[in-house]
Amino acid sequence: MNVLTLTVLAAFSSVFFQDDFNDGSADGWFTVGPSNYMVEEGRYHFSGGGAVNDATSYRGDLGEWMSTADYSMVSDLEIDVGTFGGMLLRYDKDGGYNLMLVLGVPQQKLILYRWHFTYIEQLDSHPMPVEEGKTYRIRFQCQGDSFAGRAWEPGEEEPEDWFVSATDTLSRPGAAALFAAGVFKGDERVYLSCYFDNVTVETPEPWRLSQVTWAGIKRLLQP
Repeated sequence: MNVLTLTVLAAFSSVFFQDDFNDGSADGWFTVGPSNYMVEEGRYHFSGGGAVNDATSYRGDLGEWMSTADYSMVSDLEIDVGTFGGMLLRYDKDGGYNLMLVLGVPQQKLILYRWHFTYIEQLDSHPMPVEEGKTYRIRFQCQGDSFAGRAWEPGEEEPEDWFVSATDTLSRPGAAALFAAGVFKGDERVYLSCYFDNVTVETPEPWRLSQVTWAGIKRLLQP
């Protein structure tokens, strides 16, 4: 993004909540299932074993709920052991399904899923290398009926384009959630270890601004 783009986005964006876990706690985050959730060395660590094959932790700016249905969530992600890790938007633990964006290790892709309680439906995907033990930055956004996501390595400039996108007309307001899924080793045991850090939930960025709009903004920014 150029300087003008960043200036405009900063002028129109606001943060609903953020957490770098440097205080050593995950206060404000709610957890689902019997997996282990601990802050270790300034990162939020999901881990598990046995028959536990996934872990979810969620929150909103109103406790367990977001005050708005439209927002953008960004987080650092490192999959230590597992199938994939990422996030869910408009998450409802009692709902019939949720929208999920993950980096998949076996698939070597960024994948946008509709996650039902009994099955997972792939909506879109984008090929990219995904390594265990490596940190990535991942962003997921919902606005109206549109969902979109992208991922990149920390230190790189955030891409301007969305890598995956989908339309969903049935989702409802809900929480922002972090998610990880384990990998089977043997007939019954599942192993899971995933780290999250530097989470920010903020107003969504504009999907696209017309040239007329940009011209007006440039005039406003001129001294």
